[in-house]
Formats: sequence, structure tokens, C-alpha cells
Amino acid sequence: MIRLLDQWLPQRSADAAVASLPLDRPAPLPQRPAVEPRSRRVLRLAGDDVLAETIHGFHLVVPAWNIDVGIGIIRDGVIEPWTNAVFMSLLGAGDRVVNVGANFGYYSVLAAQTVGRSGRVYAVEANPVVFTTLLKSIYWSGYPDVIHAYNCAAVHPEAHGTTLPFAFDPQFIGGGNLFKGAAQPKPLAECLWSGENVRHLLDADRRYRPAGLMAAIDTEGRTLDSLVDTPVEAMLIDAEGSESLVIAGARELIRRSPSLAMVMEWAPHAYQVDPSRRPHIDAMWDFLLDEQGFRAARICPEDYRGVGHMPRLDPLTRETLFHVPHSDLLLRRP
Repeated sequence: MIRLLDQWLPQRSADAAVASLPLDRPAPLPQRPAVEPRSRRVLRLAGDDVLAETIHGFHLVVPAWNIDVGIGIIRDGVIEPWTNAVFMSLLGAGDRVVNVGANFGYYSVLAAQTVGRSGRVYAVEANPVVFTTLLKSIYWSGYPDVIHAYNCAAVHPEAHGTTLPFAFDPQFIGGGNLFKGAAQPKPLAECLWSGENVRHLLDADRRYRPAGLMAAIDTEGRTLDSLVDTPVEAMLIDAEGSESLVIAGARELIRRSPSLAMVMEWAPHAYQVDPSRRPHIDAMWDFLLDEQGFRAARICPEDYRGVGHMPRLDPLTRETLFHVPHSDLLLRRP
């Protein structure tokens, strides 16, 4: 699926990277050696844990029952290489980075490896089940001194300090969120695929249909403003529809971070189908685009040429933001 090249990105200063990254055309990337695909190590640990080496050379722990993020890490050694390229181009030695929705730690460790021992990574993961694996990844990768890990949901100020229901399907754990399916809590063991519960995944003709076996667990809300007290140079937010809530709780952090560039997941479908989210989403874009002067571009995986290349970046206006597919965006000030 992924064509691996022999080289990858070196560390770059954040200012130089942001200044040189175009919004209207692909850009070549400086390169450094990567791990050859046949030499990557994948090891079975105790229980369901698997230790996998990525193409970047660091190791992550993932549970074998996960088949969304886990597949990319175990089988391919990389996930979302087009987003990797943009994110890494924003980072330099000594930078401070926030990763909301850290999951098993892929982007947090990628950032730690790039910013080095003089940098700092703030990894925020809402799901307590995933958080335990994130901690293992931090230690196996060798960056417990660089990555500060927080088990909480990054939320708007009104939800700070509150207990929140978090729903997830273990097989597709990257889609866990604060919105869907939490009204019927189930323990994790009942939501792992088995002969007992597979019937819930079949239609009337006994054909498999993608459907979630949703577990639910409580998490706690914290604003990013309460967690991070220093300016940051980069932020990656993948919060499965909660991005506007994350931004609402990070306004002071964003205001005091003049060199900040962000990569953020964006799903305009949520705005169209759920009117209750629209005020928060409108407020997010008012703040980012109008008050803070960020410009947005869609990171385009279409015709992506493989690891080591920059994807196409399509500039977006406030109007065109709502007419793109589910995407990762690059946000930066001029």
C-alpha cells in the first residue's frame, strides 16, 4: 500500500519550515535514512500487545485486536504518510508540540523523535483503555523524558473538570468519541469480536456489515489552557468531531503561541447533520480565521507520490471549508 523510499525528513527549524511550506503546490522534502520495510521488527509481547517498529525507526505498542490504527503500525509501519510529511515539516529541534487524540502514540513519538531531548511533547488521550497502551509506547520508544502524557478529554472551559462518557469500538478504536453510542455502556471484553457477538455485525442475509460494538468508559475533561503553560510551535488535533471543543479550551495557548502551526482533522459532515454542534464550530472558525488570522489548506492524499514527498495543499476559504471531504487541514498564520 505504501511505497517506501530510502530517505526521510531531517529536523528543521519551525520558522523556516512554516515559511517555506507552500499552500498552492507540492514541495520537495529534505531527506534522511528510513528503516527498510523488510528489516522492521514486529514482536509479540505479553497478552494482546504487539511491539512494532515504524519506518521512522521508533517502536510502538498496539493491541492485536485493533484493526484501524493497528494495521498501519504493525503491517505498514506508517499511518497517513501525507499528514506525516506536513506535520514533520513544521517541527524543529527544541520545539514544543501538542498532540490531542494521541491514541497509541504514533504522532507523539514521531514529534519527540523530531524535536529531540531539548523539546517537549504534550500527548493528550481521552480513552483510559488506549492511554495504558500510549504509556507503553512512550517507554518502548525511549522518550518518557520528552513526552508528557495526559489521560483526559481536551474540552471547552464549561466542561473543564467534569466527568464525560466516552464511547469506542475496540476494533476501530481511532474513532472513539464523546458523541456516539455512550448511552449503552458495555465492558471492553463484550465488544471484542467473538462468536457470541458476531451476530450483531450481520445483516438479514447474514452478511457482515461494518457496525460498531460500542464500549463506554468515563473520562474527565480538561482545557488545554490548564495543561500547557508555555507557548508551543506545533499542534496536531485528531479528536473525532471534538476539534471545536479542543480549540475553545485552548484560546489562551493559541494566543500566546505566535509561531504556532496546526494540523487538524476536519469533518464538515458533522456541521451539516448535527445542528447542535454548529455554534461551537462557527465559533472555532471565527477565532482561528478572523481573530487569529490563520489560513487553512486541505492536505490532499489524492495522487500522493509516497513517503518522502509533500502532498498537494489546497487553500481553503471560509466558504469552501464546508465543501471538502473528511480531511486533515494545515492551519498557519501568514
